[in-house]
Amino acid sequence: MATIETAPGRSTNYDITGPEGAPVVLLIAGLGAPRRFWEPNIDVFAREFLVVTIDNRDAGENEPDTAAYSMADMADDAVNLLKALDVERAHIVGISMGGFISQHLAIRHPEVVDRLVLVGTGPAAGAALGNPLPPPTDADWIEDPSERTRLRSPHNVAPGYYDTRPEELEAQGERYRGNGITRDGYARQVAAISDTHDVRERLKDISAPTLVVHGEVDPTVPLRGGELIAQGVPGARLLVYPGVGHLPPHEVTEQFNHDVLAFLKET
Repeated sequence: MATIETAPGRSTNYDITGPEGAPVVLLIAGLGAPRRFWEPNIDVFAREFLVVTIDNRDAGENEPDTAAYSMADMADDAVNLLKALDVERAHIVGISMGGFISQHLAIRHPEVVDRLVLVGTGPAAGAALGNPLPPPTDADWIEDPSERTRLRSPHNVAPGYYDTRPEELEAQGERYRGNGITRDGYARQVAAISDTHDVRERLKDISAPTLVVHGEVDPTVPLRGGELIAQGVPGARLLVYPGVGHLPPHEVTEQFNHDVLAFLKET
């Protein structure tokens, strides 16, 4: 773990893995997730890239925030981390809420983005779609992050995925161990999604080569979200995994790693 000041009074926790001097890939996790979400993918990516993983506001090992923030604020956090590390350009890979952040990042800071990979995400959410997202209630919130993850993860993957892979569900719970997000922090992330994510009219402004990855049976962000991004971003490609849910980096790890690396290595 490393910590760096990304703005006055704001520290961000991150990790770096891979060969010094290699092209940089920044991995951005989703709602409520710590940077350890990417553990099944990091070592493979790090064979050829310098991999940076970041804890979003309120998540992972970051200190809890005290005020509301937006998707744009979290996109700026990611860019400020890259600048603090003296990284001028990077490939950006974001999943779910991390994909929301990545879209804002690519629109606000196009000079930073080399290639863009958007996984299980969409161009708008919550209030923008007439469906404001409610914060978690006290009754719904489970304090232990591993237990919380083990109970909720089956709702994000393809039906029955963990039934024959109980060890993978346990591994997922372990990745979230130590995730310090609180109920209030989770509510702030939900509010940021619901109140501030709508880039439908700005997708045309994304200039980076873009790969959109989606699970065919994603129960969290339906495939239509990925289709809309692919239609709106000039030159974007859409890659759909049949029978896969919201977590391609975990559900089809080997194929996901292969496909994303192939895209990132294109010239």
